[in-house]
Order: sequence, then structure tokens, then C-alpha cells
Amino acid sequence: MKLNHFTISCAVTLLLGVTACKKYGYNIPDGYPDDSQNVAAGNIDTNMKVIDKSMYAKARVFPGLVDQSEPRVQNAKFTLDLNFTDQTADNLRISIAPEPQYSTGYYAAPGELVKIEVPTGIEGLTVQVGGHTDNLAGKSPLLRDPVVYMRQQLYAGANYVRNLYGGTIYIRAGRAYPNPVEFTITNACVSPDFILGQTVDADWVNKVKASQVPWLELRSKRVIFLVPRDKIVATFSSSEPYTNPTVAFGKWNDVFDLDYNAWMGLSDNAADVKDRSPQGPWRGVLDIQLSAGYGHSGFPFVGLNDSEWFKGFTSLTNITTSNGMWGSYHEFGHNCQQGKVWSWSTLGETTNNLFSFKVANRIGANYNILHPSVSSGFPQAIAYASGAGVKNFDTDVAMNDPFKRMTPFVQIFEKYGYGAMTYLYSEARHAPRLNTSDITMHNFVYEKLSDYTQIDLGPFFDAWGILTSPTVRDKVAAKYPQLNTQIWTYNPLNKTGGTAAIVPVIVSVSSNQSNEGAPANMLDGNNTTYWHSQYSPAPTAAQTYPFTIVMSQGNRASAKGMYFFPRNSTAQRPKDIEVFVSNDNVTYTSVGTTQIPNAFARYDFLFPAGAVNAQYFRVILKNSWTANNTLASLSEIGVIK
Repeated sequence: MKLNHFTISCAVTLLLGVTACKKYGYNIPDGYPDDSQNVAAGNIDTNMKVIDKSMYAKARVFPGLVDQSEPRVQNAKFTLDLNFTDQTADNLRISIAPEPQYSTGYYAAPGELVKIEVPTGIEGLTVQVGGHTDNLAGKSPLLRDPVVYMRQQLYAGANYVRNLYGGTIYIRAGRAYPNPVEFTITNACVSPDFILGQTVDADWVNKVKASQVPWLELRSKRVIFLVPRDKIVATFSSSEPYTNPTVAFGKWNDVFDLDYNAWMGLSDNAADVKDRSPQGPWRGVLDIQLSAGYGHSGFPFVGLNDSEWFKGFTSLTNITTSNGMWGSYHEFGHNCQQGKVWSWSTLGETTNNLFSFKVANRIGANYNILHPSVSSGFPQAIAYASGAGVKNFDTDVAMNDPFKRMTPFVQIFEKYGYGAMTYLYSEARHAPRLNTSDITMHNFVYEKLSDYTQIDLGPFFDAWGILTSPTVRDKVAAKYPQLNTQIWTYNPLNKTGGTAAIVPVIVSVSSNQSNEGAPANMLDGNNTTYWHSQYSPAPTAAQTYPFTIVMSQGNRASAKGMYFFPRNSTAQRPKDIEVFVSNDNVTYTSVGTTQIPNAFARYDFLFPAGAVNAQYFRVILKNSWTANNTLASLSEIGVIK
């Protein structure tokens, strides 16, 4: 047989290839191993008529079946604008940010195959079927299967997707596309979604009534809620029919536009990407069982599928009065917390709720109806701040309540404007570093709120027991005049208080006669009143000399010395004393010793080293002018400025 040159060349090439593979011990025909163990003759399921009913019983329970009478679209077109700013939670320095997830307006029936055609050149997309993404693994008993949604990568051309439980169809984008993208979908049902600005209320009501799709979306630019159709239908014959979604969702859009995004200092066209609004709408869904609690944050945030949560999503009365809206604002607030910059560890259930007050302030709602614990917690917190003694906002039992811990923030908003929160969020986004401890977060809030108010708010933080560092206190004190009114006594619930001047107070005394000579008498400007140490019952060793008196002048200020006015009685006049100063009521430094004259007259003690900047003054009364006397008394005490 005669061979041509082409045949010989091919034979030689094949021989060399096989020889080369065998040389290295490989026996792979084309040089590429396949460890997938897939059958080479496998076929992609493209038969649209086949329905996998293996999970019908469970899908019937949740999220529900779709009647065969509901039309399935054929080659329907829909267009999505996938041109988004990649605005992440890290950029915004919040807990959770909206993700680039796009509603299609279609619903997949359980077990049915849906075809989605993607244009050439479009990559990095994923289809998600099912809006209920809460994973219930480990829950017992289960009211639904743990995972009822699925995601699948999309490619240019025809894609086939099936979810045995069915669900709302979404497109998720991995990157932005400058131009709108047109998709084609087959064998899906049209979801009777409401879209603010596009849907006519009356038409929407008719579509909801005619539909057999179990879940639908209520959509605006800023927020989207996934709700069960049967609850919407039930309202049509109720005392508050949900037939005006345009008004209700216009209000919801305002809430997120004005009271979440804008209040955090975010806008769509900000020059700095850190200050741009989230890349998409926030999402909330209702579910028959949750992985945690009655509601929890996340994307989407999840609320229990009951009447209260449903009304919270849809009731115009609730939206326009803030009564019953706490749950939704609460969970979205969790998403927006800046826990790595300023919202410290004990504020986990506190700073998320500040958004409720912002909404209430804008619409003129009564703060008392926001939550039952507000009306009781605020007065109790104000009493705590108004009291004397050493305090710790984070550890004191009297403040171990998230509603009480809201009070100082709302006081600042009410007295200096709600823009204080905007400033705090904006500064946190642009801070050069994150804060890893509570004290650094305390410092951040103290410094930034002082910057915003142009006032040293140190006395306010001291009254609340929010500890701050001396170096930061000195830094702020050098920039601004100190607060001179007791704004910690302001009650946001009735708009009263907070106007009294800051005055010195006796923080503590080591001994006091309960029925005679209150410590406050030393600050009343009256030489005939006095403080008296305990004499009945007989004092213990700790209640006799040396006596300790701690006084706060109410703020950090320069002091040249202290003055003392003994009581008009020689028996209990102290003699030798030592004065210590502090800015935190913890670390004290001695500024000198002196002797108070044995006379009914004012005595001025000027500090030997000159003026000091201090808030707290500890006076140690060492002994008495009267031999063997164990009692002490003073008429007046004060700071020389």
C-alpha cells in the first residue's frame, strides 16, 4: 500500500505522543486527566415537561406549591440594570451591607425546570431561586426543611435551573455592567410584585387576586420585602386593607432614604465611594421558622411570618406613627451598626435602635410609644446619671439595660441635633484605623461628639460613667470650652430638664451622721450648716480619723487651690489635711499638705506647685485640734479658680 506524506506525518506524530506519555508513566489519551468521574455520555436535563415532585410534600408546607393553572411564560424578556457601585460593609464599616441581588419579577414552581438565556459576553452572574435563605440546620423540631433555596452560576447562552422547593427568582452579579442586560426566561410564573413608581395600585390588587404564586415582593428603590400572597389577600377584606401600597411604600422609601442612608451620611453621588449609598436595596423576608430569635439581622433580615411582622411591613398606620415598627427598624439597625469603630461591646442592642428615634423625630411621633421599655428606662437612666458617686456605664447593674443605654445618645440628638449621628458615622468611615477596645471606642465617641458640638462634653461622659482616657480629655479640653449645663438631666420623653448649671458635688465621704449634717451642706454657701461625721451609733474604726471627702467641681478646670470653712464649734474642727487631685476619680496625685486654722473663718490653701487642671479633689482629714477626738465637721469646702 502506497502512503502519502500526510499519512506518514500523522503516524509519526501519534507515535511520538504515545511514546512521550508512556515515558512518564501516564496513559492519558489527550494529555489531560479527568478526575470528575462523570459519565462521558451524560446529558444535561433540558426537558421542560418533566417535573421533579420528590419534594412536593415538603414544598407544600413551605414555601408553597404553584397551581398548574398558573401560566408559565415562554421566551419572556426582562432587563436588569447591573451597573452598581461595589459598596461593601467594609467600605461603610457597618455590620452588613446590601448585596448586588436583583429581583426578576418571576417565580419558579417547585421541581419545575426553568430556562434562563444570558446574552453573549455576560459573565460572573448567578441565579438564585428562593428568597428564604435562613439555614435552619440544627434546629429541632423543624417546621420546614433547613435549606429551601439554591444558587447556580450562569453562562452565556441557555441555562437550566430547578429548585425542588421553588421560589422567587433573582440574579446576583459578581461585577458591574455599564449597560442594561436583557435576559430571556421560560417556564417561570410571573410574580405579582408591587414596584413603587411603576405599579398602579388598582391593577396590582387585581393581579394579586388572580395569581396563584405563593410569595410576592413589595419593592422600592431602597427596600424590598418578600411577603406571602395569602396575607396580602386577607387584608383586602380587613379593617385596614392593603390596597394603597404606593403610599405605604413611599413612606418606607423615605425611611431608608432619610433615616438610614442619609442619617449615616450616605448619598448616591458622593465624591468619595465610602460615602455612597449601598449598591442596592435592603431586603426583609418573612419565614415560618428562624435560625435565631423572633427576628434577626442579615441580608435579607428575617422576621417571623405572623401578623405583627406582616403589619410592620405593610401597615400605613404603623409606618406613619412608628407604633409597632420597632422590629423592622431594630433589625435593619443591627445591619448598620459600626461595631468596629465606635459602637462598643455593651451597645449591641442599643445603637441599632437609635434609628427608631430618628424616624420618630422626623415624623413627629411620640417616643413613649416606640417600645414599652422606653418610657420606663429613660427616667431610670436619667436618675442614674444625675446621682453622685463612682459610676461605670458598662458594668453598673443600674445601667444593664439597652433602653437605658440609649438615653445619653438621644439626649445629645435632642439637645444638639440629629446631625450628630451623621457626623459620627461619617468620621467612623474615614477614621485611619479601627478600634479594638471599648475604651478607644469611648474616646472616639467623646472626641467626635465634642468636635460636632464644639463643646468639651467631658462632664456629660463623666455623669454617665462612660470612661475616657486622660490624654484624649486633655486634647479635647485644649480645643473647646467645657460644657456648663447638666444636659444629662434632660428627658427626651417630655422635653424637660437639662438646663441647670453644672455645680460642684460631694461625690463621697467616709463617714456621715445620717440625721445630722448632710455632706451637701459643705457646698450650700451657708456657714451655719455643716457636714458631721458619724457619732451614733458609735463609729467603727473606718468611720473615724482619717476622714476622706471626695468633691467634684463638675468638670475639668484649672484650680489654684482649695478653701475650707470650719464649723462654729471647736470640738470637731479638723487640723492637718492633705489634698489629692484626679481627672478620673481613680488615679490621684497629691498637691500638698496644710493645716486648717482652729477658727470659725475661711481658710485658703494655695497649691504649692501652682494651678492644676482637675475635676476631682480628695481631701484627707488626718486629725483634730481636740485631743483624742474621733469626730469631724466642716461648714464649707470649695475650689479656688
